[in-house]
Amino acid sequence: ILKHREKSYLLKDIEGEIKKLTEAEVKIIQARSVGLSFCEIEQGLVRAVIDQIMLRGAAIYGCTLPQTEFFATFIAEEMEAMILGYGFSELTEAEIVLALRLNCISGIKFPSGLEIEKVPFTGGTFNVYFISNVLEKYMRIRNMLDAKIQNQIDGYQ
Repeated sequence: ILKHREKSYLLKDIEGEIKKLTEAEVKIIQARSVGLSFCEIEQGLVRAVIDQIMLRGAAIYGCTLPQTEFFATFIAEEMEAMILGYGFSELTEAEIVLALRLNCISGIKFPSGLEIEKVPFTGGTFNVYFISNVLEKYMRIRNMLDAKIQNQIDGYQ
């Protein structure tokens, strides 16, 4: 859902009307339409969602997973706190995984034409610092898309 000028728009419904969408922008719209926002996930299911994100992240970046359940629990708790408490609670699981995937590709640009730099993986295991940096970059891309859509709703190209 995109809120603009006191109206709510279902992105899935207006996707076909939006002009000049890049492949990444189409994927963002699709990911926003899949599943619940992180803040809407039942508390008992949060850990399973975070585990899926960590597994996919490890597969995408080739990093190791936590070697003990004790450490995995701490990473999961810190990821949940970061996602819910630092501006990412409206993201869906599909968006978080997409953010990890988009970080692997080149060619995503700011409106100025400058390419958005990839976030390099740091650390030995999948970690909160890395995912938070990836999500910050993703939010910049997502916010640029929202501004683009809002401008088109207002009649600007």
